[in-house]
Amino acid sequence: MLGLAGVGRVSIVVVLIVLVGPFGAFAPSTSAQTNLFPDVNISCDDPAEDMEVYPGATRTVIVNCVLENPTVHQEKVDVTIQSGDFSAAGPASVTIGSGSEVDIQVVFRGDEGHAPGPYLANISAQVVEANGVQVGFITSPEYAEVTIVVAEYSGCTHSIGQGGGSFEAGEIVSFSASISCQGNTDVDVSYRPVLIEGGSGSGSWPSGFDDQSPSCDVSTDGGSATKSCSFQILTPSNLDSVWKGCVFVIESASANPSACPDSGSLQIEVEPKGLGLESFGLSGNESVSDILQENKEVVAGGAGALLAVFVALALVRRLRRDRYED
Repeated sequence: MLGLAGVGRVSIVVVLIVLVGPFGAFAPSTSAQTNLFPDVNISCDDPAEDMEVYPGATRTVIVNCVLENPTVHQEKVDVTIQSGDFSAAGPASVTIGSGSEVDIQVVFRGDEGHAPGPYLANISAQVVEANGVQVGFITSPEYAEVTIVVAEYSGCTHSIGQGGGSFEAGEIVSFSASISCQGNTDVDVSYRPVLIEGGSGSGSWPSGFDDQSPSCDVSTDGGSATKSCSFQILTPSNLDSVWKGCVFVIESASANPSACPDSGSLQIEVEPKGLGLESFGLSGNESVSDILQENKEVVAGGAGALLAVFVALALVRRLRRDRYED
């Protein structure tokens, strides 16, 4: 009786007889007929571009492969994709004519926020049928290895809360901004306020205004982070005229624009201080009696003028009464 090894050898011989028999011993020799044993060659190119995985990206790359049949048989070839950390889609099998080639594409897809760097993937091809005869038990897979590179990305957006409006010289302009950062690599960014005088055409910080804002730093170790930052700007106390402009925030490393942006800014107006006791050289701590005592000449003059008004009113009333009696 034959053992398992003997049965295997007999099966291979039978398959070869079935495959070779139709061609005959005196078949003309061609390049495609030099290989009678079922076989396939596979070659694949690395993707032409890196895989982008930022929000909104397709997160896909395409791998192009060529499968070649160097034999005299028509072959059915199974394709297997070992995609590792990616999902993949491609043909499960192809049929290749004798001495022919077939082009296939395999699509690899990553996750949003996939860690950056190179990744290896394997695509294999194995002949499972030759001229309709099952040959998968006597063939082995052929492999092609490709490298998929996931690109780095990081970015931040911000929105400004309510604020702006009119302020008096010497007051503090306060507002807040929400900073949101996202990426597949470390993010370390800071934000600062920008104050632009309307119509100046300059991005320079206006004279007399003092930025008293605490630092606004946002960091992530890959992934996302959100932070609310507060900003404070002390206005000058000695303004001679109304100051108009806008305030907004930008990344600290960015250059100042020379004009207010169309959105994402607050309009502010700073007015000179109004008239008070200080405008007359008087202290707000003085009492009314002190003020009257220090300014008795002014008060006396004012009282005399007031008495003259009362006398004039009395004369007018007397004349009217006399006319009525007549």
